[in-house]
Amino acid sequence: MIYRLGKKRKLHSEINVVPYIDVMLVLLIIFMVLSPLLIQGIEVNLPKTDTTKMSIQSEPLVISINSKGEYFLNLGDESLSISIAELKDKASIIYQANEDIEVVFKGDKDVKFESIARAMAAVQSVGITKIGIVTSGYVQE
Repeated sequence: MIYRLGKKRKLHSEINVVPYIDVMLVLLIIFMVLSPLLIQGIEVNLPKTDTTKMSIQSEPLVISINSKGEYFLNLGDESLSISIAELKDKASIIYQANEDIEVVFKGDKDVKFESIARAMAAVQSVGITKIGIVTSGYVQE
């Protein structure tokens, strides 16, 4: 047997990252092409949702909208029928008294969303930013 007593060769180990970069670029392109397609709107039935608990420090202001589109301001056990203009005035008074007030909307499932949107716009116009929608639990069919 012949032994080499001269220089010992060091192992030179490197990871070739070029294939990994190629794969990452392909994945990036795929996600860039698909992401605008995933944002499309579809028809949904909003009242059937999985309800989650809100973290409310104080009693929220509850505004109910029945199936006819009439607005009610819930004050404790009492419901007061109001118009949009009255809703805006009362929300302004309540907001001046408590700037951390939270407003939740309780809309009938048959009410047009336009009625809920008008009420939300009236409440937001006075400066209230903490707004939510109350839904019932998900019903499996």
